[in-house]
Amino acid sequence: MEDTMKSQQPEESSSGFQISRRRFIKVVLGFFALLWGAVTTFPIFKYLTATSDETAGEEVASVSLGSADAIAKGTGKNFQFGHKPAIIYRDDAGDFHAFSAICTHLGCTVQFSQEKNNIWCACHGGQYDAASGKNIAGPPPKPLAPLNAAVVNGEVFVSRAPAAQSTDTDKVTEEIPG
Repeated sequence: MEDTMKSQQPEESSSGFQISRRRFIKVVLGFFALLWGAVTTFPIFKYLTATSDETAGEEVASVSLGSADAIAKGTGKNFQFGHKPAIIYRDDAGDFHAFSAICTHLGCTVQFSQEKNNIWCACHGGQYDAASGKNIAGPPPKPLAPLNAAVVNGEVFVSRAPAAQSTDTDKVTEEIPG
């Protein structure tokens, strides 16, 4: 009987430190519980402390998109305006139209659809007119936020639109002398 009692007790290591199997499992499970808690609460914390769409990117006054010739007529292109996604469209007449690429429905990133010749959101099928940014189909409740687009010395620049500006004044039809 004494032999079976000895086999159930943990053996001491040479350093004098001993840990039972039960204690080891508790420590490991506690570690994974702590890790799970951190992994699940971090996104919630980031969501609650995130900046709003209206203030994100305000540190950027304008962005250069390179040569105007690099954007073909009848096409659109996504780009970063500070920390915010944005989109620019060049119509068949050569005018540029720029907008925030954040869908007004649930905040997904929109993109230009060559086949539909409009801006669309893949999340829920929302569609916007590529020239005006107005919502034309799907669930988006309002138009895309406009940005100013200007061509200076053959280079396309996009800047923030004034708050009172309408979506019809965001295009540039002639080159601005620089």
